[in-house]
Amino acid sequence: MNEPAGQNELNKRIDDMIQRLIEADQRGSGIEPMALAHELGEIKLMLARRRTIRPRPEGGEGHWRCEACGTITHASAKPERCPECGATQLWPADLAQPNVESGAG
Repeated sequence: MNEPAGQNELNKRIDDMIQRLIEADQRGSGIEPMALAHELGEIKLMLARRRTIRPRPEGGEGHWRCEACGTITHASAKPERCPECGATQLWPADLAQPNVESGAG
C-alpha cells in the first residue's frame, strides 16, 4: 500500500521516537522530556494540517469516516478500504453534525 506524501516522514519520526523511548527505558536514561514534547508537538501540527476530506467523485452520495485516521471519503457505496491509510473499518459520517460523539458509555 502506498502511503500519502508526508505520511512516510511522520511514521518514520514516530518509529524513531518509539525506538529512543525503548532504548532509554533499557538504559534508564537518555530522554530529554522537553525535546520529546517539542517533537510530539511538531508531529501533532503536521497531522492537523493534512487533508482529511477526500474530494467527492461524480455521483458520490455517501460519506464514510475511517476509524483509524479519521479521513472522510465520499462514495456511492461504502469503500472496502480507506483510500488514505488502507484501514477496513469505515463508518457512515454525518457531515451536518459538527461534533463526533463516542459510542462508548
